Order: sequence, then structure tokens, then C-alpha cells
Amino acid sequence: MKVTIIGAGGNIGQRIVKEAASRNHELQLISSKDKSFFGLNNVHIQQADIFKTEALVELLKGSDVVISAYAPPHENTDLIIDASKSLIEAAKKANTRLIAVGGAGSLKVNKDMDLVDTPDFPEDYKAIAISHKKALENVFLNESELTWTNVSPSAYIFEGERTNQFRIGEDYLLSNEKGESTISMEDFAVGILNEVEKPSFPKKRFTIGY
Repeated sequence: MKVTIIGAGGNIGQRIVKEAASRNHELQLISSKDKSFFGLNNVHIQQADIFKTEALVELLKGSDVVISAYAPPHENTDLIIDASKSLIEAAKKANTRLIAVGGAGSLKVNKDMDLVDTPDFPEDYKAIAISHKKALENVFLNESELTWTNVSPSAYIFEGERTNQFRIGEDYLLSNEKGESTISMEDFAVGILNEVEKPSFPKKRFTIGY
């Protein structure tokens, strides 16, 4: 498959690139990083403004799937909302699927409460969690034409190992018997590439965790 990865140079983006390359997909990376940063041959690397929708359309044409790991700046987290709108519009015009990395804050801990609303949710991450929740609820879940998927990590995502041993859920936070909700970036990337190759969540959100 031809896979375009947006935000390829970020922490999660790098793991997605590595996992996709290991599966021999044809890659187009949208990143400010140069080719040597990724250590890959035969990879197209482009720079793009995610908010310039028409220019983005041209870059996405011919892709079987687009994966967005775009992260908004800390000082303006609501840019994820406008970025999501632009990505959806560009993917529709380019006639491709879109898989977007979302946040954990919108996952439910019970039927009446989302993770972001729990008393112990870290204040430093609240703004980005709320912005991702807005993007999911107001942009993605209202999109009926595009084949999109939004994927939430567990509460704590960290640099770790690729174990290929994890669980998949939908709208509820995954946690272990100790109440810990974690996933490595490496296994998060595995779960995303599994969805690329065998789509199970069209027009849905899903989550990956141990």
C-alpha cells in the first residue's frame, strides 16, 4: 500500500514510520525532518502546511491511506480541530482513507464520565485532551462521507518496546488489574498499522492498551 504519514517526525509519528517501513509499505512522509533523520531509502519526504487544504489534496492523491500524527502547539491546542477539518476535506477530495491519532481524555472510565473529567487527570494535559475530544465529537463523529478512523492511546503512552501483545477497545479506557492504563508508542504503532492492513473501525474511534 501507499501510506502517507503526516507528522512523521514526532514521537508517535517516528514509530508509525518504522512500523510501516518494516511491513514494506510505500511511504510518503510529511515532515520538516530530512531523509537522513529516518534512515530509510526510497522514501518521499514532503513539507506541507496542514491548514492549506487544496495543496494537501495534491500530496494525498494516490495514497491508499493517510495516517495523521499531527500534534498542535501547546499554546494553541484547539488547532487540532481546524487541522482535523482540513485533513478530512483533503482526504475526501483525494479519495483516500484517513486514520488520525486522537487523545485518551475522551475515553470513558464509566458510562457517566470521561477520563479528562476524572479528579486525578493531570492539569498539564487537560487542554490538549479537551481539544482532541472536541475534534472527535464535533468533527470526526459528524463526518459521514469519508472513511475515517480515530485512534486513542491509553492514558499513559511511553517510549518502550514492540511486544505485539496488547488489547483493542472502542470507547472505554483499557486498564490492567492494577488500574494502570498504558501503551508503548511502539505497540501503539503496531495497532495503527494493523488497522491500515485490516480495517476494523471505519467511521469509528478505537483504543489500544495493555
